[in-house]
Amino acid sequence: MKYSKNGRKIFREVQISACVMFVTLMAAAVIGNAVVMWIIYKHKVMHHGFNYFLFNMAFADLLIAVFNVGTSWTFNLYHDWWYGDICVLTSFFGIAPTTVSVFSMMALSWDRCQAVVRPLRKRPLSRRRSLITIAIIWAISTVTALPFAFAATVSEAPEFDKSFDHILFLIQYALPLFVLSLTFARIALFAPENHLSIVFQAVKMLSLMVITFMFCWLPYHLYHTFELNFENPNIGKYIYLCIYWIAMSSSAYNPVIYCFANERFRIGFRYVFRWMPMIQCSRENYEYSQLFPEKLRSMAITVQLNKTSREKNSRPLHRSYNSAGEAPSWTLSSLMKGFIDSPAKTIVHADDS
Repeated sequence: MKYSKNGRKIFREVQISACVMFVTLMAAAVIGNAVVMWIIYKHKVMHHGFNYFLFNMAFADLLIAVFNVGTSWTFNLYHDWWYGDICVLTSFFGIAPTTVSVFSMMALSWDRCQAVVRPLRKRPLSRRRSLITIAIIWAISTVTALPFAFAATVSEAPEFDKSFDHILFLIQYALPLFVLSLTFARIALFAPENHLSIVFQAVKMLSLMVITFMFCWLPYHLYHTFELNFENPNIGKYIYLCIYWIAMSSSAYNPVIYCFANERFRIGFRYVFRWMPMIQCSRENYEYSQLFPEKLRSMAITVQLNKTSREKNSRPLHRSYNSAGEAPSWTLSSLMKGFIDSPAKTIVHADDS
């Protein structure tokens, strides 16, 4: 494709801008999701069903950033594939992880809906059921992505490509949007009756995740579903590059949402990035935080015992006399009785993930 002098200048500027935008996006997505996975894996307090799905989504977004964001943008800009047979992996990891993310959000929304509608019943997604559900989600996503990976190895027919775009729109956008709308509508219906702060904190975080995902992928699916065409092919190419960047950026937003909505994730991120001048988080603050509730409880008991001991020592000793006029003797057991009768208060943080 030939460009005029002015066109070459514009194309060069687009090249530089696209390179900066996609490299920055890839770095943010890889680092952010890797930190999320570390926080959940490293800390036992994070080992429960809801966070297993967050770990699963972080892993899926990490795959998108590495295998899709890092390669496909050059093809969309230059219309030339530079990476040989990796196109099969790019096609597979461009679809399977995205399907994993939307199906994981559907499972989480159903779990939150049950927690709000039937708060006294046993949680549907226990640890074991969560792992089984995640395995089923990956199996469905793999089956969905394999035909696209195969299509990347054969010559593409327009009708073939068009039908796949419609299938993707139904699986990755229309169906999840319908299911998520139903579950969140039911949550909103029962919200006035069940004001469970811990549950609704997780619902708010999940709502932000869903809204962000749907907003990012809407332009992409509209573009492919309605086959938007532009009179100037270069302008159309640049617009599609922006649309593609917005869709891929969904892989980088979830870590930000977790930090915004959850104190434990904020502590974990502050500790990882404590080397930055504007972030302060000592190892002591990290180890005695909500990520280690057992240490918090131990510290609270120690503080309460010390406080009780100081109060006992500061009180004047008023001896009472018996009928014979003799003062009773003070024993170690009587002095320690105050500690036994006044149990220490512990700081217990409910699981807010």
